[in-house]
Amino acid sequence: MNSWFSPRVLFAFGLAFVGAVIAGQMLGVAERILVVFVSMLIALFVVAEGHDHDEAAVDTPRSDEPRAIDAASITSHPQLQAFIDASTDAILMVENARVTAANVVALRLLGGNIVGQNVRMAFRHAGAIERLSDPDAQHSGHPIKLTGIGQKNQLWEMRIQMMGPGQKIVHLADRSGTQAAEKMRVDFVANASHELLTPLAAVKGFIETLDDPAAGEDPATRSRFLGIMATETDRMQALVRDLMSLSRIEAEKYDPPQTPVDFAQIVLETVDQLRNSQKDRGADISVDITADLPAVIGDAGQLRQLANNILNNAMKYGKDGTPVLVSLISSRSGAMLNFAVADEGDGIAPEHLPRLTERFYRVDSGRSRLVGGTGLGLSLVKHIVDRHRGHLEIRSTVGKGTTVSILLPVGPA
Repeated sequence: MNSWFSPRVLFAFGLAFVGAVIAGQMLGVAERILVVFVSMLIALFVVAEGHDHDEAAVDTPRSDEPRAIDAASITSHPQLQAFIDASTDAILMVENARVTAANVVALRLLGGNIVGQNVRMAFRHAGAIERLSDPDAQHSGHPIKLTGIGQKNQLWEMRIQMMGPGQKIVHLADRSGTQAAEKMRVDFVANASHELLTPLAAVKGFIETLDDPAAGEDPATRSRFLGIMATETDRMQALVRDLMSLSRIEAEKYDPPQTPVDFAQIVLETVDQLRNSQKDRGADISVDITADLPAVIGDAGQLRQLANNILNNAMKYGKDGTPVLVSLISSRSGAMLNFAVADEGDGIAPEHLPRLTERFYRVDSGRSRLVGGTGLGLSLVKHIVDRHRGHLEIRSTVGKGTTVSILLPVGPA
């Protein structure tokens, strides 16, 4: 009979099909991948064992007894290493509490000499050792969260699947990025709530004060309180406006702009607007724009928002009377425009630079609120740059000032 229709091959296909069906019923992506991986691995060994058996049958009389699959042959199979090395996650084979095989990712994570070692020496992590040191323990493949394998705060998700008597396949997936994203989400909700509640509490307090006849009937007190309420209301409006803009830009980040935009004209219009609205500080703006620059492929509204935020930041945090230098030139390759804004302010310490584009992150909370910032300006800039497939760089020297540079791709000639 054709080998493709042999009982062993059909059984292997059946295994793979059952694994795919079970995986399809699971909710998590990692669970589905692991189940399909294990079922395909077993099917591979079943077919390989059948192939070896068929070749041996040429010289060996056939037996009426069906040949049992030796579980130990899985870890010694010549294709095992190539199979597990194809995974981008750490994969290990453990037999009787000893590591018998590991892929490249696992070796890079735990050390190049872990194969042959006891799991206590290979992992050096109490949570992993407890689950892997007992060869008789049964495992269902459910995720186990472990922190501290590799780097101190790195979060891993470990799954253990039984492969035979005393044999286990261990799958380690790095979930640090998911953990960081969740922390950012929680921090964002907390910070947004705080930023909104602070002006709301102020407005509510002044309303209650004005409701008192003794204070409400005094024109000077009423005028002062109403002015503060208007300021706090403007702050809430600015915050909600920035939150809505951020949400819209995030929703469009996988939809790159397609329209040619004259970014040089946008920069000039933004400078003129700031010079007219902030006459004292606006007079400090100095512009250097190369003539006849090509258009960029972009969203005009978002690019105007980008230029306005960066220029406003430079004017707010630069020292009064010092220049704000604005330049727009072609990059060396000519494929991008380099937009840079430099101020002469207090500068930013190096440890703050990587976090400046986080939502609501402030180097000096008191000063930021004093100058009217919402804490979302650079986060908006970062998302706009990402959507335009550009690059943002912030350089700063304490005591000297800060330069924000943005590269934006130009349109086709």
